[in-house]
Amino acid sequence: MCKTNDDPNAAWYVPLQSCMHRVPTEENERGSKWPVAWPNRVTTAPYWLDRSQTGIYGKPAPDDFTADYEHWKKLVQKTYLNGLGISWTNVRNVMDMRAVYGGFAAVLKDMKLWVMNVVNIDAPDTLPIIYERGLFGIYHDWCESFSTYPRTYDLLHADHLFSNLKKRCQIDPLIVEIDRVLRPGGKLIVRDESSIIDEVEKFLRSLHWEIRMTFSKNQEGMLSAEKTTWRPNSYASSS
Repeated sequence: MCKTNDDPNAAWYVPLQSCMHRVPTEENERGSKWPVAWPNRVTTAPYWLDRSQTGIYGKPAPDDFTADYEHWKKLVQKTYLNGLGISWTNVRNVMDMRAVYGGFAAVLKDMKLWVMNVVNIDAPDTLPIIYERGLFGIYHDWCESFSTYPRTYDLLHADHLFSNLKKRCQIDPLIVEIDRVLRPGGKLIVRDESSIIDEVEKFLRSLHWEIRMTFSKNQEGMLSAEKTTWRPNSYASSS
């Protein structure tokens, strides 16, 4: 059996151990019960989220979970579905690059697409909550390349990703990675600080992306952009 101090959730640059973790036995411990049946599990706070725990946004964890879902439900219905010029019938797969609770993906559950939820390695570990909802998810550090083929996704969603990432590394390599991962004609939605939106827009224009919409209010902004088929006509020769 694994040692009691061995974290069963640790998954980023952690060596494998030849041991097994103990089966949860406490009633309110994660893994001691089956989750709520689909599709109700998508909108139901996991039974192991306790009100004594503080959520990501400062409320008791179950309330934080619900508030996050209601926030994304309102935003998607009011803005994303009709206000960004995106033909959602052409979107087959989506990546939420900073997923938190997976609320954005939860709102899209009835659409004919799937969402990869990415939990950043420097953020609180909310991937178990995403799994409990019956959604896809993965850990990642956006200071590194993402393990996927080029031109894999139809839509990338970045909610305050760049401002958080900028504390640890530069954002221009991430813009290049976004350009690699997204298909031509694919869409990028960014919500972040206004200064970050301006910076991202400049990078995207340098790559000949089409900026479909930008909006800023009270130091917060949103950007919607489309990757084009442009490629440079010539390449610098290596010496």
